[in-house]
Amino acid sequence: MQHPSTPIRATAVLCMASIALVGCSIISSGDAKRDESGKPTETSVADAFKVKVGDCIAEPSGNEVKDVSIIPCEQSHDLEAYAAKDIAADAYPGDSEVERQSEEYCGAEFATFVGLPYDQSTLELTYFYPTSETWAADDREIVCLIGGAPGEATTGTLKGAAK
Repeated sequence: MQHPSTPIRATAVLCMASIALVGCSIISSGDAKRDESGKPTETSVADAFKVKVGDCIAEPSGNEVKDVSIIPCEQSHDLEAYAAKDIAADAYPGDSEVERQSEEYCGAEFATFVGLPYDQSTLELTYFYPTSETWAADDREIVCLIGGAPGEATTGTLKGAAK
């Protein structure tokens, strides 16, 4: 996954930071510790490909992400996965097309999740998306992530926050 060091906010243009998944499933941290419903039970390092909608995570470091710290959402965290979908294409559509689809999808889902359009919100968003390398390993998923204002941790969900 690709991830810039800081989210970008623009007033006139919907501009979002992005994170690309990299790495290989052969050398992975596995999944977070979860209860039978799939909810994380404790903070644990997991393969970035294991992030599910509803998971909360620590801000990944760097632009390419292999592992993330998945944190129970009732604890302080940086980002929350709020939407996910697979890109429908047989061949890798290219970096700019994957980023365009990610921005479009995550922007639309942001308003549904938060209750305000991104350009009216004080919250930040970013996303995980496949690279040409991870595409070759069957990665097709865009995972949308939301966080508080830059540098602010969140406790609980931002669903319906309308801010």
